[in-house]
Amino acid sequence: MPAFTVRPATSADISALARLIVELYHAELPGLLSGSQRGQEQLLAYTLRANGEVALNNRLVVCDEQQHVVGTGMVQFPTEPAYERAPQGTIAVALRELGVVPTFKLAMAVVCTLFGMYRHTNPHSALIHSVVVSAAVRGNGAGQQLMSALEAQIQARGLERSRLQVLQHNTAAQRFYQRLGYREIWRLDGWHARLGWPSLVMEKELS
Repeated sequence: MPAFTVRPATSADISALARLIVELYHAELPGLLSGSQRGQEQLLAYTLRANGEVALNNRLVVCDEQQHVVGTGMVQFPTEPAYERAPQGTIAVALRELGVVPTFKLAMAVVCTLFGMYRHTNPHSALIHSVVVSAAVRGNGAGQQLMSALEAQIQARGLERSRLQVLQHNTAAQRFYQRLGYREIWRLDGWHARLGWPSLVMEKELS
């Protein structure tokens, strides 16, 4: 079994984080990002840098034996600023890096998130999000190690539960989280689900 290490993300990880987040988008929302691979990664790197410290606070990375970043995830605490997936300037950068048609598709997706975004306001839990492990190392324990470290961050703040949002069609991720002890507590339905991305929220009691 490969050996992995988990550490806090730094600004030196931006390029690797952008690559992983692009991989996450392709896995969860195929076709959402198009244009050149380099352009996609440049766009995601911009969104990370535009968020400043918020992009790295409470974000962890998983490294393989060669110290290559192969996974990431972060925690949103209820009293701290939220990570903005489409900060100001994103559309202009998308036009430059991807072109008009890919940018239009991306803009429509941003509108969809307005209808389907889970608003985390529970003061006794924290939201784990942006979790991705490179396809090349999945199934080797990297994801479980990352989740354990993220949950430990939540416990260290004295919070009782962790939550996460997952797309309804991503049954593989749901099974993974269920094995870790998560259960469904909320589901987007009705007209919101038709206009947005059908998703559900899962929760785990942390002991």
